[in-house]
Amino acid sequence: MKHPSGSSSAALSAWWPRLFVNRADFICAEYIGYFEHREWMEKIGAGEIERVASQHSVAGFLVHAVASKMGKPSSEEPLHLIPSARLTVNLSPGRRRDAHGIKQWWGSDLLLESNVYKYM
Repeated sequence: MKHPSGSSSAALSAWWPRLFVNRADFICAEYIGYFEHREWMEKIGAGEIERVASQHSVAGFLVHAVASKMGKPSSEEPLHLIPSARLTVNLSPGRRRDAHGIKQWWGSDLLLESNVYKYM
């Protein structure tokens, strides 16, 4: 999906998925870190640098370089981006092995933190 500006991030920015995550889960921790890093970059005045950098990954550069060397086309579309989200973090204590399971969200004593991250 392309936006008139040519940016997939801009095109996806109107989509705000609700992500329910836990810091103890290795997969979820990456989402938390991604959005917190973007917010920190905005606060220190490096938001524009972050917006450009977050649209590219080292793996993407490597795939493009290898494909170019082999004379094959490669998509430069970043496939890992979620530019905007409503992030709900489960802060309740628990075991790491339960951190990715759905059962963690059933408790009546949940300690949650919610933030909205908006691509600009």
